[in-house]
Amino acid sequence: MNNKIVALTLTGSLCATLAGAALAADAGSYERPVAVAAADTAAPAASTGDDDFAEWEQDTTVEVSDPLETVNRGVFWFNEQADRFVIKPVAKGYDWLLPKPVKRGVSNVFDNLFTPVVAVSDLLQGNFQESAEDVGRFVVNSTVGVVGIFDVATGWGLEKRREDIGQAFGAWGIGSGPYLVLPILGPSNVRDGVGLVGNYFLSPQNYIEDDETRWGVVLLGGIDTRYRLLDASAVLEQAALDRYAFVRSSYAQHRQNLIENKDAGKAVPAASFGQ
Repeated sequence: MNNKIVALTLTGSLCATLAGAALAADAGSYERPVAVAAADTAAPAASTGDDDFAEWEQDTTVEVSDPLETVNRGVFWFNEQADRFVIKPVAKGYDWLLPKPVKRGVSNVFDNLFTPVVAVSDLLQGNFQESAEDVGRFVVNSTVGVVGIFDVATGWGLEKRREDIGQAFGAWGIGSGPYLVLPILGPSNVRDGVGLVGNYFLSPQNYIEDDETRWGVVLLGGIDTRYRLLDASAVLEQAALDRYAFVRSSYAQHRQNLIENKDAGKAVPAASFGQ
């Protein structure tokens, strides 16, 4: 067996053991962490319905340009099938198989790996103090927090924020452009799609030299993202007659609120696995 794979396996086992030992004390109060990148606010309970969606939209609805709706609906259908038969079952198996403290540690690691994106986004928006705090948070959690398994920085007063390059573009006044549904990744638009390129180059895991290790980390990150959205996707499955239109409207409103720093921490009533 490849020595690098053996080393990665041993390291992963050690990290899981550390996470379990350190977090076992408060495991009873554990709740599934909320998803990010696109679902970076708390997932609603499964009973949430269209009334909650209407309330969340408030008085106005963000206008969505969707000239590629026919193509987008085709990609949306493909994503739903991939999610139904492959992605969601894997995420549910992951949820069932691993202890809650270990899943929390994994989620913390990927939140930490996203912090450089947050720091650059804050910097691009002129939020210099927040950007400096983001850098400090990344350094603390990457060292004292053991590559991010433990969220030490929050206890030290370094707040966790969720910003990305697409949000920075929006803060500059760049319009969203036409709505897009990306294969596997889910809802987006032209502005946020370009932002994803910036997110990619700022993510440390994409610079792992060993291909097998890098793709293993990327795959685990995808599973973690879908695991975090299990509750939110249950809402989507029962809340709307036209799920495509529901996700499109939810995504546009959610991104606009993020850009305007509104509704921080509030529930998004619908999300796709790609959000």
